[in-house]
This record gives sequence, C-alpha cells and structure tokens, in this order.
Amino acid sequence: MKFGLYDAEDSTPATITITNEATWNATVINKGRRLILFTAIDNCVDVLRKNGEMDSRCDCMLTYDSVLLLVELKNKRDSWQSEGLAQIENIAKRMIEEYNDYYYGFNKRKAVVANRKNRFPAFQENNTEQRQYFHSRYKMRIHFDAEIIIE
Repeated sequence: MKFGLYDAEDSTPATITITNEATWNATVINKGRRLILFTAIDNCVDVLRKNGEMDSRCDCMLTYDSVLLLVELKNKRDSWQSEGLAQIENIAKRMIEEYNDYYYGFNKRKAVVANRKNRFPAFQENNTEQRQYFHSRYKMRIHFDAEIIIE
C-alpha cells in the first residue's frame, strides 16, 4: 500500500494523495499496513518567533505506533538538504520546548527531507556532522530520500 505526499509550494498545506504519482514530492510505502496519522504543519500551524514573525516550518508529520516522522518536501536542486533540515529543526525545537512529553513519548524520531527533483542525492560533505548533530540534540535520525518506507 502506498500514497504520496504533495506540496503545491503555494500558501496551501501539504496533502496526501493516491493519484497523479508524477507530482508526488515523496512516496510513502506502508509495507507494515500501519495506521498512519498525517498532520500538515506548514501553512496550517502558526509557529512564531519571539519577535512575532512567522518562523519556517516543515511541511508535515507522520506518526504511527511510537514513531514520529517530521517531513520537509522539496522540489529544487540547490541547498535542499540543509534548508529542509533547518525547517525540521525549528519544529523539533518548538515541540521540545512546548510539548516535551509528547516529543519524547515517541520511541523513534526521524527527520525526512524528500526531494522529487533529486531522488538519489549526492550527500553534502557535512552529512555525517548533520546526522551526529540531530541524533545528539534531538534524538532523531535524518533521512534524505523521496521514498519513506514504513515497516
């Protein structure tokens, strides 16, 4: 069973879809046939900086069993990995600050940056550092791929 995550890159929230596969930013393959909760974040949830301006946000989150996936959907070739991780980091920080028990209530946490334009990324030189940073700071693994497999 599979479905797509789609971001129109306008002022509308990301959505799930089962049609028009060529437009999907990411494909979710639900091998385990899990019940997955999709929650749109960007253009749906206001996350404000201390000065009152809107902060950047990742597109959505997927939760199932005791797993949290924070997902940023990209459709470009340049700087997409670091930009996507920064957007996920903003949400992870906010969740820890305001919903600590909820965030750490998940046994597994993963940051997923998916890019329809670059399905097989050439990792940036600092990828190891990014992975270590996210694991130590947020107890979160990072994943750069347009395919999300749910076992």
